[in-house]
Amino acid sequence: MNGQRLINYAAFVALMVSTGLGIGLLWGLLFLFWTILNFRSRRAFLIFEVSRDEDPFLFWLIQLAWAVLGVVMVLTDFQPALK
Repeated sequence: MNGQRLINYAAFVALMVSTGLGIGLLWGLLFLFWTILNFRSRRAFLIFEVSRDEDPFLFWLIQLAWAVLGVVMVLTDFQPALK
């Protein structure tokens, strides 16, 4: 098993455990990570791939959604009043 595959398995287990424990921090960090990757690649994924060059409006909507979801999920773990 190569390094990337092992990291994917570990991340999946960590996300499932954090979900079971009601901790959204890891999901929030994952959403923010996806946002950064999408900015760099100029592609986003919703149901299908969305290219920034071909559909910039939808691309930026997806980016905004991932960023907001990421920040909200991270903050809710530190600010329980937001839940």
